[in-house]
Amino acid sequence: MSNSQEDRLARLEERLQILEDREAIIKLKATYVNYNDGGWKGPTHCFPDEVAELFTEDGVWDGRPESGFAEGREAIRQLFNDFQIMPFIVHYVTNPLIEIDGDTASGHWHAIVTANMPDGSARWILGLYKETYLRTASGWKFKTLRFEAAANSPYDLGWGKQQFA
Repeated sequence: MSNSQEDRLARLEERLQILEDREAIIKLKATYVNYNDGGWKGPTHCFPDEVAELFTEDGVWDGRPESGFAEGREAIRQLFNDFQIMPFIVHYVTNPLIEIDGDTASGHWHAIVTANMPDGSARWILGLYKETYLRTASGWKFKTLRFEAAANSPYDLGWGKQQFA
């Protein structure tokens, strides 16, 4: 094989790895939201152990100021266990921008979250997920997951009339 062919093959392998990594991160995100959504056929957030395992051991979940903060798998597990008081929640995540850099990556997602709260109110929660990821021996994990709310509005008013309650 000539040098030129070897170079093309190496570039092709690099591109394929980036595509496989991107797909694995999309699957990680889909798994995360599926573990949390519920209320129509069972409780919400019913997989706190599984959610915690999606993070690195020292991972960070940051939803401040509205939803809390947790650092480390045990704290994340407890936070998601506490979230089980929500009777209904569905996350719609869109527009992924994922940048791969070897064994690390970053992601940016838009989100629409519909939720019924423990007080009986229904909410529209709109915002951005800003995340970092780390490739581990068991696959890609969240290193940091930060949710920045653009709106947290009562269902009946919507974000057009009351952006934040």
